Amino acid sequence: MFGRVCASGLLSVLVASGSVLASGIYEGWNAGTTGGWEPNTSKTAIEVHAEGGMNNSGYLRSYEVDDGFNIVGALQRNEPYVGDFTAHGYTYVEVALQFIEGTFTNAFFRVRYSSGAYNGWHRRLTQDFTPGVWHRTRILFDPTWSDAEAVEAGWVQESNSPSFQQTMANVYTTEIRLHGAGDLVVGLDDFRLGGRVMTPVEPVSWGQVKSF
Repeated sequence: MFGRVCASGLLSVLVASGSVLASGIYEGWNAGTTGGWEPNTSKTAIEVHAEGGMNNSGYLRSYEVDDGFNIVGALQRNEPYVGDFTAHGYTYVEVALQFIEGTFTNAFFRVRYSSGAYNGWHRRLTQDFTPGVWHRTRILFDPTWSDAEAVEAGWVQESNSPSFQQTMANVYTTEIRLHGAGDLVVGLDDFRLGGRVMTPVEPVSWGQVKSF
């Protein structure tokens, strides 16, 4: 009996050790291009700066133009940033933010459903808007959550949006959105969207287990 219990426990450890972070998507804006990112409103502009980001590398700067909507940020509408997050295996998003000018009140990660005819769901990234320094923030999620589970985890459903599961299964745009007042300017760097995968674990024979 003792041998069986020990073997079972050992096998559980071996299986658990196969869970590792997937590579996912990374954008650090070090290549001198926007990497397919776009302004998130008609009165927002973006530009790449070669220096000043995390580790003094490149970063993306977003700012208001033409008396904007008090919103800045950037969005992606290209694979693999969009589509079926469950199939992609995404379970976390990470981004570094620097609040350069203006008074910020909210910073969100937002996913929009299906097309421009719908809204989506968003989740607060940080409540610390200290200017002039980089804030790295990460949120974890499960794209198969029920609406109640998503709300409990801090997600907010916007008007004209389907369920959390439906939205995550058909993401139209992925967005970093910030609200505030004044002439808003924000820096974005080290964006990651990824998840956990189970790596193959080699079968362990009963003889090998007894040898431990």
